[in-house]
Amino acid sequence: MIRNNIPKAKLKQGQIVIGSGVTQLRSTHVPRLFALAGFDFIFIDMEHSAFTMETVAEMILTARSVDIAPIVRVPNAEYTFVARVLDLGAQGVIVPRVNTPQQVEEIVSWVKYPPHGVRGATMTYAQTEGQTIPPEQFIDQIVDQTLLVIQIERKQALENLDEMLSISGVDVAALGYLDLSVDLGIAGQIDHPRMVESIESIIAACDRHGISAGLIHPNMKVITHWAGRGMRFLSYSTGANLLLEAATDAVRQLRTNDNKGST
Repeated sequence: MIRNNIPKAKLKQGQIVIGSGVTQLRSTHVPRLFALAGFDFIFIDMEHSAFTMETVAEMILTARSVDIAPIVRVPNAEYTFVARVLDLGAQGVIVPRVNTPQQVEEIVSWVKYPPHGVRGATMTYAQTEGQTIPPEQFIDQIVDQTLLVIQIERKQALENLDEMLSISGVDVAALGYLDLSVDLGIAGQIDHPRMVESIESIIAACDRHGISAGLIHPNMKVITHWAGRGMRFLSYSTGANLLLEAATDAVRQLRTNDNKGST
């Protein structure tokens, strides 16, 4: 049996799933710590990092070993990236800057095997974890246990949203808030009326098509606000930011005590 994809199962049940990203800390301790914290998934970012495939492979294997789902954001919507990270054992893939129905159809085909897709067939140890699985069973199960997330980051994607989400195979449409705000001419202003309207339109479209809306954001208030409005795939902050925030808070408190002791 292929490992069960817990985030995908929870989303199908209408639950919220939570995770955090890794973009700078090239350490397998990060997935271990995220698992201990109770996150459902670790978001391994190849788009805005210098991670090699070897680094990503190590993080994926560690994540699987501690029962936290590894989900990889590929640098671009290309077959080579999507197929490789899935062959390395990723339980989900996030594809940035998806703008048209044609792109969605292509991406879905990269996740599925013939006759429903074009993905090259292989049975890697990372996927089977050493189990002997008949190829036909493997192909059916691995596709069923793969989470596909597309990112909505351009005005063009908003215009094509209903047609894009009507294509079977997408599990999550996630807001790329910074890119979308830049494209709308309101860089970083997630509370701007145009941005709020855009986010609400993504949530509504997801509801219409029976898929989950997602948000990747570094601010807890923003995450919790939109979780209350229907976002269900939530990636909060990154390992580096969480470490910096905790360290900064510790230094602040210790300096305060030091100042009190010296008076």
